[in-house]
Amino acid sequence: MKGFMIAGVSSGIGKTTVSMGLMSLFENVSPFKVGPDYIDPGFHEFVTGNKSHNLDLFLMGEDGVRYSFQAHSKDMSIVEGVMGLYDGIDHTLDNNSSAHISRILGLPVILIVDGGGKSTSIAAQVLGYKMLDPRVNLAGVIINRVSEKMYEHYKEPIEHFTGVKCLGYVPNDESLSLSSRHLGLLQAEEVGNLKEKISKLKEVLETTIDKDAILKLAEIKPLPEVKFPFEYLKNRYNGIKIGIAKDSAFSFYYNDNLELLEYMGIRLIPFSPVNDKEIPHVDMLYFGGGYPEIYADRLSNNKSLINSIIKFYENNGVIFGECGGFMFLSEGIKETDGTFFPMCGLVKCIVEMRNRLDISRFGYINIEKNGSVLGKGHEFHYSKIEKVHQDSRECDIIKPNGKKWKCIFSEKNLKAGYPHLHFFKSIDFLTELLNKIKDVK
Repeated sequence: MKGFMIAGVSSGIGKTTVSMGLMSLFENVSPFKVGPDYIDPGFHEFVTGNKSHNLDLFLMGEDGVRYSFQAHSKDMSIVEGVMGLYDGIDHTLDNNSSAHISRILGLPVILIVDGGGKSTSIAAQVLGYKMLDPRVNLAGVIINRVSEKMYEHYKEPIEHFTGVKCLGYVPNDESLSLSSRHLGLLQAEEVGNLKEKISKLKEVLETTIDKDAILKLAEIKPLPEVKFPFEYLKNRYNGIKIGIAKDSAFSFYYNDNLELLEYMGIRLIPFSPVNDKEIPHVDMLYFGGGYPEIYADRLSNNKSLINSIIKFYENNGVIFGECGGFMFLSEGIKETDGTFFPMCGLVKCIVEMRNRLDISRFGYINIEKNGSVLGKGHEFHYSKIEKVHQDSRECDIIKPNGKKWKCIFSEKNLKAGYPHLHFFKSIDFLTELLNKIKDVK
């Protein structure tokens, strides 16, 4: 097996740009992303042509992470880390961080550091990352946003004082970077010249990155085989059809979730709430997260589609909405300028956009109902519930630090709320939804 992890000393260090560049240099790459990110995997898929899978210990468990990595590995597995190498849910070293996952999967780590504002001190920075947890195989360094001359200047102290090999650099060129939005990067399909950017990035890195050295360090030991945790669910829901909202407004789905649904015998039928006039003929509707606020005008004015959703709901159709999907199913979205766009009106509340992340409802969560854990999820949103006209929230949301609030609106056969769920640790929540389909049928 061949593989490695790309990690950074912090967020905003250029991991995604470097990851895309390295993915473009190798053939038949299996891309992965640490954490509950939806944006970066879209770029990974654009570059490699292969689906990118999330690796998250909180949402998937250790066996789930091992299974997904094994099941999807190809000739070269490249894992993009999250935040800084050691950043996780707490200050231990077993904290769901990139470093933690690199140890579990036996992956060598390539650390991205930024040039500028330092000289010999860059070696102290790299040495600190190497020594904090000796179990982590810090195998190489790539220096971002530097000239060739400055790279050679930094390379000398790093290799002399740390013993970590420098593998190359990325020039300080704004044309190689990507624009930002409040969740991180623009979605891949929204970057009009992305193909040209990747082509230029690949051309540059072919001259600035030591590809042979990376191939050498990427030799990894095969992991002990882990069986698929949900073999008992194979084809249990044969014949069920789920309409899945997939367009520019709704694109946040974990690929492992979709693959699990298909493994269970379910047929997934994509449709576009932005462009289609009615929903497909299905047993359940699944609205994932995304950017409904960006497309609020078009969504609100697609009355034919909204009416078909309402009719489906009134006929006891099963509906599930996560974050952006929940916003679309609400009475409406109020933009930051006060403009109000009516939506489906199935969840009796109004959602208001804000200019900053709702830090009070951010991060990993446990979802409990009547004292039992139904699942695990993650919240990250720039909107808040402004008004609740009919409160049907049935679950307790509990953060690892003990903070607690109510969520998951439940109306007839509809469930919707802010949490994004990974089904590997939310299988009870999922089967409860799917069993509602059987009850209706």
